[in-house]
Amino acid sequence: MLSALNGKSAGDHSAQSPSPSPPPAPPVAESPGPRAQALQNVFSKAVKATLDRCSYPNFSSCFPTPAQYVPEAMDALHRDFTSKFSSAASSSFDQILASRNVVYSLNSLDALVDDAKKRKQRAEADANGAPVEPPTPPHTLPAEVLILANLQSFLAAQTTSLESQISTMQKENQTLLSEVLAQRAELEALTSGLERVVADLQGTNEMLSAEEVQNLTAEVLEIDSELSR
Repeated sequence: MLSALNGKSAGDHSAQSPSPSPPPAPPVAESPGPRAQALQNVFSKAVKATLDRCSYPNFSSCFPTPAQYVPEAMDALHRDFTSKFSSAASSSFDQILASRNVVYSLNSLDALVDDAKKRKQRAEADANGAPVEPPTPPHTLPAEVLILANLQSFLAAQTTSLESQISTMQKENQTLLSEVLAQRAELEALTSGLERVVADLQGTNEMLSAEEVQNLTAEVLEIDSELSR
């Protein structure tokens, strides 16, 4: 099926044949990249700006009576409130980052942008000052080409796995063939030995005449009779 698709794609869309696939991208780092770090910095600045607006004068102005009569308790309440607010905001932000897999997604975006920049630089270097032809938009490619492009990494992995299995089976078959050949040689040697023994017995029988056989039989019977007495 894939070969048929490939052949059809090559025949019907020879002018739009896909370029060789680039090497696989390096693994995405788990530590925050530039965009993830920028997002965390924006959050930290937002929390700091919120806490700055919630200064003690602004906070105590909402509670004038306690602030006038128990300023120490009001100051402790302010410090406790701002500390818990900062901790709760940071904890919720971290939970959102983890549940949405934000760091990995932003790191993947960083990798894509960096790869695009490198491709552009390579294209400009290969052009030697000439206008760089923009790549073909993926949505304009035929379906067969897109299918093969998406399946290429999977097919390459399967090909490598099958080649490894075939190599292992060939080695096992070679070992079995050596064992079979050794057993066959052993059987041929045993057969040859038996044929020689049979030939020797036949030769012995041919050398003895019927009269000699009768004489030997009579001697054996006579000896047996004497021993029986």
